[in-house]
Amino acid sequence: MATFKIKKLLFCFLLIGGFVALGKVMLRPLPFSGPIGKRAPNIYLPDALIRSHSLSKLPPDLLRIPLARDVLTEDFVAYYEQNENRLALSGTLRRIAFEHKLNFPERVLESVFNEPAEVALWRDDAGRLKDFVLVLSCNHLARAIQILLPAVVKATDIQLSSAGRLDGTDVEILALEYGFGHHLLLLSKGDRIVALSNPAMLLTGERKEGSDARWPQLEKAVEIIRELLEGGETVSPFARHFFLRPLADQKHELTLGARAFALNYETFVPGLEALSFAFDDQGKWQSATLLDGAAWGDNDNRKLWAALPHGASFCAALPVDWAQMASVLKKFNARQEQRTDPKEFTASFTGPAAVCWYGGSRLYTPLFAAHLNVGADEKKVQEFFDLVEQATKAEGGEISTSAENGSALWQGEIASRFGSPNDGGKRRLKPALAIQGNIVFFSPDTALVENALAVAAKRYPALSDSFHATKDAPLAFVDPGALASLLREEIFTALPRNEEALFRNAAEAYLVPRLEALARYPAQRIGLSKKVHNSSSDSVWYPLEWKENVTR
Repeated sequence: MATFKIKKLLFCFLLIGGFVALGKVMLRPLPFSGPIGKRAPNIYLPDALIRSHSLSKLPPDLLRIPLARDVLTEDFVAYYEQNENRLALSGTLRRIAFEHKLNFPERVLESVFNEPAEVALWRDDAGRLKDFVLVLSCNHLARAIQILLPAVVKATDIQLSSAGRLDGTDVEILALEYGFGHHLLLLSKGDRIVALSNPAMLLTGERKEGSDARWPQLEKAVEIIRELLEGGETVSPFARHFFLRPLADQKHELTLGARAFALNYETFVPGLEALSFAFDDQGKWQSATLLDGAAWGDNDNRKLWAALPHGASFCAALPVDWAQMASVLKKFNARQEQRTDPKEFTASFTGPAAVCWYGGSRLYTPLFAAHLNVGADEKKVQEFFDLVEQATKAEGGEISTSAENGSALWQGEIASRFGSPNDGGKRRLKPALAIQGNIVFFSPDTALVENALAVAAKRYPALSDSFHATKDAPLAFVDPGALASLLREEIFTALPRNEEALFRNAAEAYLVPRLEALARYPAQRIGLSKKVHNSSSDSVWYPLEWKENVTR
């Protein structure tokens, strides 16, 4: 995530400097003829937001944080200064400056980097944070431009065009073409500059012809851009979307909404609306989470921590909106002869659910755990087993019970290239579902479910053995050493030496040292610094506490 954000920042540096130094002087640009993309995100619903008192200082200040410095290194920032989009834009701006004999001093272009800025980001269809709107306050640069304007020649350029004026204003909308058909929309008023990476975020339909040639504009986008250009003392509409306050001096802040970090599974984290990470130029940092108290519930996850096996790489235990599962069951029932009552089934669950990843297993085979309202009787157990067998389309499902801890276990097999090879050389996944008391466990890896049952039988240590579960109920647990080992195993499994020799060698040379640096950090448990007000209907930011996990 941090990788992408820094990439976008470094890319935007040259964009804004070039726009102010070159875009404003094209007094007679050609009309913008498109194309306008068919897909555009809602400009009023950003998935992430970067706020900084100085864009140029964000990357080096980030590297003042020990973990970021050890994992990213300065080479990481230098690498993204050479990404192809940035180089393509650089070439475009240099050509325009050369052909029109524009001789702006380097200090004018560089001064833009030292200004307050916001970068709002949106996901594309693949879930990547791609589209962006960048807002800058360029006080020093604006004054420098005013001094230099008398010496600027009137010019037109094939890569710089006009999309008309912003509705209700005299602000010109410039479109800068770079690379292979990419366009940036650029607007400026006073010392405020706004850049849009996707023209369809503002423009829509087809350009009207005639003397008043213009593109139709989205009303909501116009409203937001006008507010961004006006500035003022209040926070931006992007910051208001995340319920953020004005940014403190000498601070940088990275905010990620649930739609981005949950990867379209935000239904499983109701009440958890965003995560925020702020830091300054001294290496001090803090994190927080935006919670909706009414949707958060009690979130008593202590029993889950006591039921999960020890040795996890990463775990999270958060509330779930179980009623949302009814719609999934309805679709599933439409394809099955034996049907499950959606309302009755979802009403069986209560409280939070947990998910954990373990070394020795795979990233795609985590262990899930959830509470039932009451312990399942024989009929309810059979209903669970029938449902999981149908849902997974497993072969040869086997059921076993244990009088020792009153548990029931279902195990099946599925032919899959992601599974482990059996005696015949065929790859199989071996999912399992178990019910022990009023807790349900599921994993595509049978071994993890068996370990959870061994915890109940006191034959395997629990995750909570490393902290006081009765007093401490963290939201998440992370062991950097175990996580680094799991990531290393996954990466090199995906890069077999005989097929991906180049990428594997690069991973061994550059990635392994970073994972080794990560592994040196102690395990941490992450919780809230204060209790959530469940009666609150407003979203509230709660600071997160990171505590070193010391085994008792």
